[in-house]
Amino acid sequence: MNKQAEKMFSQGDKEKAIKLLVADLNKNPKQLPEILQLSTYLVQAGDLEQAEELLARSLEMFKDNQDLLYNLGNIYYLADEFDKANQIFQRLVDDNYAFEAYFMMAKTLNQQGKKQLAIMYALTATEKAPSDLQANELLADLLLANGNFNESLGFYKIANKINPQAKYYFNMALCAMNLKEDYQNYLDKSKKLDEQYYLKNEKKLADLQEFIKQGESNDGD
Repeated sequence: MNKQAEKMFSQGDKEKAIKLLVADLNKNPKQLPEILQLSTYLVQAGDLEQAEELLARSLEMFKDNQDLLYNLGNIYYLADEFDKANQIFQRLVDDNYAFEAYFMMAKTLNQQGKKQLAIMYALTATEKAPSDLQANELLADLLLANGNFNESLGFYKIANKINPQAKYYFNMALCAMNLKEDYQNYLDKSKKLDEQYYLKNEKKLADLQEFIKQGESNDGD
């Protein structure tokens, strides 16, 4: 990795950092760490097209390099080309690449509307990296959207232990409410951590309370 470019990029001189890496790679194109660094910077600067071109060209030099493939898969995901992303992440999963391949496969499948498969891959990601915040959050989100409230609550609790967030407490409250368990404590903690987030999502809560009340009154009929 080019330390000078890294320093420039972190200080906000993104264009200079990118130009420095491009000049360096023009002198010697076969620098894999710098190719990966440049592709990451191009993505962060919003230039997905150049990043895709760079990685596709580099894969001709470094045949089937998994790190290059992973970065390319991410670019397809960000560009909403989910079929292409799926193909790459499936290859990486088949080759038992790091847990990130399972994580991104889960995200891709979710975008493709394949919810159950997405949950399966997200679960594998958490098994491979039990203390990864994003993997636990993704699995909790997918389970919540699928109505698996008990399991979702458990994974939000794990994510919350790693890094407490208003979103996790709020969604734990949603899960607890659906499970007819006490949820007020979760809401109080959510509001305390980030009142803006809480207020923004309060209507979701009110709608759910109303929905549950109607369900209970229908059960009593």
